[in-house]
Amino acid sequence: MSISAIRKKQDWFRSLLKASIFCTYLVIIAGAVVRTTGSGMGCPDWPKCFGEFIPPTSVTELPSDYKEHYILIRKAKNEKLAKMMAPLGLTELANQISNDPSIYEETDFVWQRTWIEYINRLSGASLGILLLLAFYSSLVYWKKKPKIPLVVLGIVFVTGFQGWMGSIVVSTNLLPGVLTAHMILAFVVIAGLVYLYVKTAYGFRSPSGMKMDNTTRYALGLLIIITLVQVLIGTQVRQQIDVIAKSLDMQSRDLWISQLDWIFKFHRSFSLLVLIGNGWVVYQILKYLHHYFAVYRAGIYLAVFVGIAALSGIIMAYLNVPSWAQPVHLVLSCLIFGTQVYLFFALGRKTQIRTKSMTSI
Repeated sequence: MSISAIRKKQDWFRSLLKASIFCTYLVIIAGAVVRTTGSGMGCPDWPKCFGEFIPPTSVTELPSDYKEHYILIRKAKNEKLAKMMAPLGLTELANQISNDPSIYEETDFVWQRTWIEYINRLSGASLGILLLLAFYSSLVYWKKKPKIPLVVLGIVFVTGFQGWMGSIVVSTNLLPGVLTAHMILAFVVIAGLVYLYVKTAYGFRSPSGMKMDNTTRYALGLLIIITLVQVLIGTQVRQQIDVIAKSLDMQSRDLWISQLDWIFKFHRSFSLLVLIGNGWVVYQILKYLHHYFAVYRAGIYLAVFVGIAALSGIIMAYLNVPSWAQPVHLVLSCLIFGTQVYLFFALGRKTQIRTKSMTSI
């Protein structure tokens, strides 16, 4: 195979990576909208929706006993799941799945919520197709860099597991612990895709030959851990808000924040560490790494994402948790994580590059 043919295949692979990263964030946005609108149970079964590949638009298209029917299906599925989890030491979660009565609450059919959840599933399916195409195209690296297609294959399996987790989210009626695991796996996918995108770039070294700043990179590694901790704490806050909102029938938003416990206060205080850490990293990048155009631009993006995320958090805390602010806050936290991972791997590259690649990232 000629060098130009190989380069074209590599460029095609990187295009698929970019599309996969974009689609991953679309899935996260769709999932955030699903939770904000309370559409998580818009489709009571999985992978179909009300037993169809194209969901209904009216309750008249459903049998009169559809609630009881899907409750029985979920009950049987959860009993099998609990039996699988108990031998693995997950006894507490297995008991919760088996005995929590809220799992067997069936919601009324609302076509808007059904289609919001259905669109969420379509975005997930689109991501799966893109990743399969990416794996096929990554085989161009097999002889010289077998690690690349292996990582892609791992991401495909994680995404498939995410799909299975989606079925568990439905069968357990949005059990909080399962939702947190769903979020963690999304971060794994983001990290893997960003790593591959940087790994397959032509490099990041400036034409001037300036050396990378290892201190900034080490700080980024620590900052990624801090961000993950903050996001995990945030998921706990979000789960509490979901419980409070449900108890108040999604009304009286002015009471939601006041009923949160110490976890919210910790999350709010911990955000200062996130702000300071990201601020220091951005300062270092803008001052010392301005010759690295891709890195410099990512530093600006990081500053913007952190600033808007902080603003959306303040809005939620002091303006009664407006519904639009919740998905914005979640997506921005994912963008912050993805940018930090990009910078971490980019600052670790030692490969000489073509100048044009600095403007193509």
